Amino acid sequence: MPKSPYMQRRPGTLKAAVADLIERCGGFARSAELARVSRSQLFRYSNDSEDDASTHMPADIVAALERYCSTPVVTEWLAAEATCTLLRVEIDASEETIPQNVAEIAQHASKLFAEFAAAFTDGLIDGPEAARMLAAGDAMIREYMHLRPALTGRTRA
Repeated sequence: MPKSPYMQRRPGTLKAAVADLIERCGGFARSAELARVSRSQLFRYSNDSEDDASTHMPADIVAALERYCSTPVVTEWLAAEATCTLLRVEIDASEETIPQNVAEIAQHASKLFAEFAAAFTDGLIDGPEAARMLAAGDAMIREYMHLRPALTGRTRA
C-alpha cells in the first residue's frame, strides 16, 4: 500500500484498502474529481478513527475509482474477506463477437460435463481429473466474461 500523506491506516483493513485506492487514483483531490463526493468525505471513508469507523465508501464510488486506476483494490479486499479470489480476465468484447462467444461457452461447458462424466464413473474424482474439470470450468468463465460486456452494453476501456 502506498503511504498516505495524511495518516497510516491499520494494514489489512477496509479503510487501508480504501486509502490505497485513493492514492492509486492520485490522491484525495483527483479522486474527488472522479467521484461524486468531496475530498473531506473521501478522507472519512479512509479514516479508521473512532469517529469515522462506520463511514464506508459506497460501491458506485469504489467502482468508478477502480475503473479509473484499473486496479480492483477494494474489490480484492472484499473478495479476500469472503474467502474468495478474483480471476483477472482480459476482455475484448463487442456485439459482433457474441455468436462466437456463445459457441465457445457451449464448447467449454460441454467439455466440463464430459470431464465430470468420465471422472465420476468410479464414484471418485482424483487430482488429474479435478485439474481437467477446473481448467474446463475456468475456460468457460473466461469466455463468459468476454461476452458479458456486450450483453450489458458496457465495454472495458
